[in-house]
Amino acid sequence: MKKMPKAPKRKQGLSRLFELAGGKRKKLVFACFLAVLSSAARIVPFFTIYGVVQELLAHYTLATEVDGGRIVLLAGVTFGAALIYGICAYFSSAISHTAAYDIIYELRIQLMGKLARISSGYFTGTTQGAIKKIISDDAEQLEAFIAHHICDIAAAIATPVFTLLYLFGMDWRLTLVTLLPICISLCLLSACLKQPDKAALQVELHDSQERMQGTIVEYIHGMSVVKVFNRSLSAFRRYENDLNAFADIVSRTAHANAKPIGAYYAFFGAQLMFLLPAALVLLPTAKSYLDFLPVILLFFLVGGGLKEPMENMMQMVIMSNRIVEGVNRIDNILMQPELGENGTGNPQTYDITFENVSFSYGQDLQAVSEVSFSVPQGSVVGLVGPSGGGKSTLAQLLLRFYEPQAGSIKIGGVDIREIPPNRLMNLVSCVFQDSVLFHDTVERNIRMGNTQASREEVEQAAKNAGIHDVIQALPNGYQTVVGDSNAYLSGGEKQRIAIARIFLKDSPIVILDEATAYADADNESKIQAAFAALSKNKTVLMIAHRLKTVENSTCILVLEKGRLVGSGTHSELLRDCELYKNLVDANERRDRWSIRQGGVSV
Repeated sequence: MKKMPKAPKRKQGLSRLFELAGGKRKKLVFACFLAVLSSAARIVPFFTIYGVVQELLAHYTLATEVDGGRIVLLAGVTFGAALIYGICAYFSSAISHTAAYDIIYELRIQLMGKLARISSGYFTGTTQGAIKKIISDDAEQLEAFIAHHICDIAAAIATPVFTLLYLFGMDWRLTLVTLLPICISLCLLSACLKQPDKAALQVELHDSQERMQGTIVEYIHGMSVVKVFNRSLSAFRRYENDLNAFADIVSRTAHANAKPIGAYYAFFGAQLMFLLPAALVLLPTAKSYLDFLPVILLFFLVGGGLKEPMENMMQMVIMSNRIVEGVNRIDNILMQPELGENGTGNPQTYDITFENVSFSYGQDLQAVSEVSFSVPQGSVVGLVGPSGGGKSTLAQLLLRFYEPQAGSIKIGGVDIREIPPNRLMNLVSCVFQDSVLFHDTVERNIRMGNTQASREEVEQAAKNAGIHDVIQALPNGYQTVVGDSNAYLSGGEKQRIAIARIFLKDSPIVILDEATAYADADNESKIQAAFAALSKNKTVLMIAHRLKTVENSTCILVLEKGRLVGSGTHSELLRDCELYKNLVDANERRDRWSIRQGGVSV
C-alpha cells in the first residue's frame, strides 16, 4: 500500500520569522552581510596596533631603524577599516530598519485581513486585550528584533569567528585558553535554556501579559458602568491582581534564571584569569621574549574584548526565545481556519432555507436546535421569541459568522458554504442591535455600504433612514468626523446611520436585528415607512421584540430555547401558538405601563 506523503513540518521560531519576511528576506540577508563586513573592519585596529607594537619592540634599542613606512601603512589600514566600518554599519542599519518596517506593516495587514476571514467564534474565546497584544505589542517586538538584533546577531557571531581565526594563527595554545571560559559559559546557558520549565515560564509570561491587557481594555470600555455602580475600587482591584500576577511571573522567571545566568556571566568575563597563568607557563618556552611579548599583549587586549560581542550574541539568543513565543502567538491567528473561499455558488434567486440547523456556542444548551423554515424571495419574515431564543444566532449563521454544526442554510437553493464570502456579503445586509461607527466622517461611515456611490445617493440613503436632517445640523455636515468637535450621536442616531448603509448597499437580502430599538416614536414611524419601501422586491428577515413591527409580515416565526415552536401570520399565531399570544399580551401590557407617584400603573 502506497504511503501518503507526510505534510511538510511547519517552521517555527526564527526560521518562521524569515518565512514571514517574504520578499524582504534578501534585504535582511544583505543587511546581515554588511553587518559582518562592519564587524570584520571593527577588529582590524587591534591587529594593526599589534603590528605597530611588534615593529617598535623589534627596534626598541635603536629607534632610527623603525620602519616608518610600515607604521604609516598600518595607520592607513586602520583609517580605511574605520571608514568601512562606519559605511557598512550605517547601510546595514538603514536597510534592516526599512525591511523591518515593511515586514511589520505587511504582517499587520495580513493579521487584520485574517481576522476578517475567520469565524467570529474565535473572538468569543479571545479577549480584545490578547488580540491587541499580538497585533501591537508582539508585532512591535518583532520590528525591533528585525531592525536591530538580527544584524547584531550576525555581527556578534562574525566578530568572535574572525578574531579567533586570526588568534589561532598567532598561537593556538593561547587561543584554546581564551575559548575555555566561553565554552563553559555557553554550556551553562544552553543547559538553562533547554530546561522545559524555562519554556513554560515564557508561555506563562505571555499569558499573564495578555490577561493584564484584556483587563485594561475591559476596564476602559466599561468605565461608565463601573462609575454608575460605584465599582471603581473592585474593578481596579482586578487590574491590580492581574498586574501583581504579571509581576510575580516576571519575578519567578528572574529567580529561576538567577543561578545559571550568574554562573554564565562569571565564566564569560574570565578570559584574563585563564590567560595570565597560561602566558606565564608558556613564556619560558618562547624562542624570543621580544616576539612573544606582543602576542601576549594582543591576547590580553583581544581576548578580553571578545566578551562584548559574545555577550551581545548571548543576549540575542535569550531575546530570540521571547520572540519565538511572539511568533507562535501571531501564527495562532494566521493558522486559524478560514471560511471557505473556494466556493463557486452564485444564487440567481434570493429565497432562504434553513434545513435542520443546529448550533451551540460550546455550552451544553444548544443555541439553535434542528430549526427548519423557508423565507420566500420578496417576503418579509419576522423572528420573535423570548430573549435567548436563538433569533440573533440564526442571523449570524446566515451571515456565516459561525458555521452550523448540523444541517444546512441555502440561498436560492445554494448552500451558503458554497458561496464565496465576498459574494455572500454582497447578497446580505444587516443592521444589528448595537451599531458601530468608526472614527471617520459621517459620509464615509455611510459609504461602507457602497464606496462607489455618488454624494446624492449617500444623501438619499440618509433621508430614507431619517437621519439627513441630523447630519446637516452637525458642525461640518456629512464631513463631520464622528466624536470630534462635539459631534456626538445618540444611540438611535447611530442606528439610523447604520440603516442608511443598508439603503446604500441595496442588497437583495436584508436582516434587521432590532433595527428600531433606539429610535424614538417619531423616527420609528419614519424608519418603518422607509423599511416598507426598502423591502420591495427584497427578502427581509426581521428580528423584533416589539411585535407591532412584525404584525404585517408575510410570516412570523416563534423561537423558544433554540427551537421553532410556531410559524404563521399574526392572526394564525394568536389562534394556534400559546407562546406568541403570551408575548403579544406582554407587549400590550408594556405599552400601557407608566410610572405614577407611589406605584406603577399598568
